[in-house]
Amino acid sequence: MDFQATGRLAQWDGEAPDLREWSDDEILDGLRQLGTSTDRQTFAAEASAAQMQSDIEDDWLARMPVPDENLSVFVWMAVQELWERWDVPAWPKDRLGRMFAFLVDSDFSVEWGDRFHAPPPIAILDALDAYLDTPERGLPALEAMVEMLGMPAAAWPTKLLDAMAEWLEVGNISLATRAGAFLAKVLGRGHEQSYLAAALISARMFDRAQNAALEVPLDAPLAHGFDEMIGYLCLAAGDTVLGDAWLQRSDAATHIKKSEMTFAAETIRTHLTDWRTRGAEDSERVPDTIRGAAKQAAAQACYYAFMAFAGNAQEGGNTALSQAQN
Repeated sequence: MDFQATGRLAQWDGEAPDLREWSDDEILDGLRQLGTSTDRQTFAAEASAAQMQSDIEDDWLARMPVPDENLSVFVWMAVQELWERWDVPAWPKDRLGRMFAFLVDSDFSVEWGDRFHAPPPIAILDALDAYLDTPERGLPALEAMVEMLGMPAAAWPTKLLDAMAEWLEVGNISLATRAGAFLAKVLGRGHEQSYLAAALISARMFDRAQNAALEVPLDAPLAHGFDEMIGYLCLAAGDTVLGDAWLQRSDAATHIKKSEMTFAAETIRTHLTDWRTRGAEDSERVPDTIRGAAKQAAAQACYYAFMAFAGNAQEGGNTALSQAQN
């Protein structure tokens, strides 16, 4: 069959796609020429019924009157372009996976941003929450989703923490806080303020990190060194009682020895031992030298907590954390 594209489709170049500059009518005209007739209502219904976004792409590609690699790129891109342009509230699994990669992978997000209109990050987190908030999904579904993208399942929490730090650096505290809540909910451990505190340390915002640490309740199920990090931050904020409580809890879980500590961590333990011996009042001022040591120790603990999240340390890895610091 001799197919001859007309209108704007005749100038389409898949090597230099310019679909964002096309009007709705121009995209729809191009699709009609390639065997697919759709509109907002039809497309929204098709998107909502799809188990996978790729199902729609494959269906539209199969309707093409002739096999043409260049025009196939147009059809494939048109599905995504209309989805974003028309703000279709449907989230098949593969689309959600790509959107999660958009959130946490800077290389992927730049590539995506160059080609498509991506939805707001908060909308992606809301959609992920809705998708995962069922008994048969949860964490296993998210891990399967990211592995489908070629990302190791163990890597996504650390990547999200890194993304949170980037958002904080540009002042988007509300998005970072929302992501911290997502982490705590999906993982079933930790606390949104502890994850926010870790991201704030990475963004070098120590005052805010200390404030976040003070918001973490003592019964929060922290692990992977986050309990130790929160203890240091509380002490850096001037709260000896909270700092001591968190560090005693962390030390009891890891059976850490002084020989396994950094100098900053050892200095803090010595200070707390003296403080307990004196029976000091809660209001006693934390010396500036101890605050400084606590801030340094918090940064070290944060780094190794990130490593533990990435699978480079064992469960309850505070001891491994301190050994690695030496």
